[in-house]
Amino acid sequence: MPLSLTMDTNAMGCALFAEFPSNPLLRSANISVFCALADKYDFLLVIDESIGNLIDVDVDVLQYADIIVSSLSKISSGGANAMGGSLILNPQGCHYATLKAYMSATNYEDTWFDEDAVFMEHNSHNFTRNIPAIPRHQRGLLPQIHHYLSCKLPEGGYGGLFSLTFTSLAASQAFFDNMPFQKGPSLGTNFTLACPYTILAHYLELGWAAEYGVEEGLVRISVGMEEREGLLEGFKFALRAAEAVV
Repeated sequence: MPLSLTMDTNAMGCALFAEFPSNPLLRSANISVFCALADKYDFLLVIDESIGNLIDVDVDVLQYADIIVSSLSKISSGGANAMGGSLILNPQGCHYATLKAYMSATNYEDTWFDEDAVFMEHNSHNFTRNIPAIPRHQRGLLPQIHHYLSCKLPEGGYGGLFSLTFTSLAASQAFFDNMPFQKGPSLGTNFTLACPYTILAHYLELGWAAEYGVEEGLVRISVGMEEREGLLEGFKFALRAAEAVV
């Protein structure tokens, strides 16, 4: 059902949070509709574009959002050795003055670990150089591609994250177990990283996740900066293992 048909002016929240694209299915919502609804019903639109690789590389969603949040622990760092995040206020947004005044007046406590800040600054030096070095997938792998294209920068790409599903759970397990890459729950690392996303994130609610297309056997892969041929050989090896159990 369209969001506009479910809005209840008597029970409005103060903000709508959306990922662009979403994790792990890479779905891109029509955020221009979200923006119009936010203006009509006077709520904040907050967009997490960690998958979109920040506003100056692949996509620009700042034109629609009041607030953009992004994980700095992912591709903007790449080293998987520091934690951090960012928050950007849209200076053209109708709530900017209020948000800016609140953040300026709030007694902000800097609790960022010193070594995280040091490593994050060091890792960020090669951010814009590393992005094109990642063998990013083609546009055909992105659902709702037209919504994504509406925000894609002229020189932007389509990211290095994708998810796979299989004909059986056994095939999924065989593929994952035989992938010759690092395995862990993060993404955006300089090295290829895979994880059994649904098992890690929704183990106690597998049925609920499946209702939204996040299958139990889904494998999420974040492509790193390895040589293309090596990546292809690794995927072929894992696919052969999956085919052997079908």
